[in-house]
Amino acid sequence: MATKYILAGTSQHKVWKYATWGLFILLVILVAFAYVDTGSIEIGDNKYNLSMIRIAKAVSFGIAILGLQCVVGFTGQVALGQSFFVGTGAYLTAWLVADHQWPYLLTLVVVIPFCFLIGMILGLPALRIKGLYLALITLGMAAVFPSIVKLDSLSEQTGGSGGKSTSESKLESPEWATSIFDGIAGVLQQIPFFGQYFGDGDLSSREADRMWKFLLFMIVASICFWLVNNLIKSRPGRAMRAIRDNETGAAVSGVDLAMTKTLAFGVSSALGGVAGTIYVMEVGIASPDDFTQLLAINLIVGLVVGGVGTLSGAVVGGLVVVLIPDWAASTESVAGVPERWLQGPTGGFLLGVMLIALTFVLPGGIVAGFRKLRARFVQVVPRPPDGSIPAAFAAATAGATTSGEAMLSSESDDELVHSGPSEGGTSDE
Repeated sequence: MATKYILAGTSQHKVWKYATWGLFILLVILVAFAYVDTGSIEIGDNKYNLSMIRIAKAVSFGIAILGLQCVVGFTGQVALGQSFFVGTGAYLTAWLVADHQWPYLLTLVVVIPFCFLIGMILGLPALRIKGLYLALITLGMAAVFPSIVKLDSLSEQTGGSGGKSTSESKLESPEWATSIFDGIAGVLQQIPFFGQYFGDGDLSSREADRMWKFLLFMIVASICFWLVNNLIKSRPGRAMRAIRDNETGAAVSGVDLAMTKTLAFGVSSALGGVAGTIYVMEVGIASPDDFTQLLAINLIVGLVVGGVGTLSGAVVGGLVVVLIPDWAASTESVAGVPERWLQGPTGGFLLGVMLIALTFVLPGGIVAGFRKLRARFVQVVPRPPDGSIPAAFAAATAGATTSGEAMLSSESDDELVHSGPSEGGTSDE
């Protein structure tokens, strides 16, 4: 099948982009209504649970990984302390909601600037150190966080070892939203052959509340991804990528290294705080055991598996971190594998094996593999700044060359030009 080339900025490209986003939104709606209550997917003799709680956690971790993209993917700094800021946002939200009766979303006006400021301050060591030393310092932040929230002097605010509960404050779906949800559910239930997967009749009050929370989560996540997408296209975003690609060259070119690095840490920390707020909104408690260095490492795993330096990689990474360990532990039967090998803590083991395999097979992550596959069928050709038609595009569409893929740069769904090495996993989206 011949590769189809699309010139960026044309009506054909806009149709392709909007159709892709439309399919993604449709998929999100279908999954949300199909699994608004606890459901499962059966593959062979194995049953894998899928519920709105898990999906909401994936949204939270996806935003946290998006913050890591700003520091690790786009700026090239090795930071392993994102769980510190996720926990900070979670505890701030829990404290404001439980002790001061703030609405959940209103706590973001405190969480975002507070985490941003703390991230800027803690990002100052990155001006002096880098590489493994910076990784150790940030990992130390993640390791010390559970001990901080357990201090006796903070137990009144944090709840100590038992955590800070917000279970008394619930997000209830408004009547108008419940009516809309019931209408959508009724339409989906009428689909031939597949309607049975969307329940029967109107949603219960609990299901409507879950759907309302999920809608709020998706709105917050969409805003975060939109803002980061615009940041990466802006002057500070180009400065971040310049530091990642060649720090010395960026400094010679006039990039303010100190400001750009601390800005990247601040944005990453703020996004981590937002992720913590969403986590508490869904779980209803901020517990010290949820924000250990293990979470920090899992977020890095999600970053690498999804795709370093890609926005969509954060979405994939969030799903991987939440679903893969749980589903791996739920696997009871695999052809050719003794059952005793599948007993015990197989979730973390299989996640580690998956990471090792992807490092060799898909060094750029799952997103990079998808892009390579997509490039065999469709390639988006960036338009030069002067608005002219690229010669490579004209030659490829005219059939004058059969090696167009080597001459063309595939643009991402977010219209950012691929600028990293194809095998290094540092592409920009």
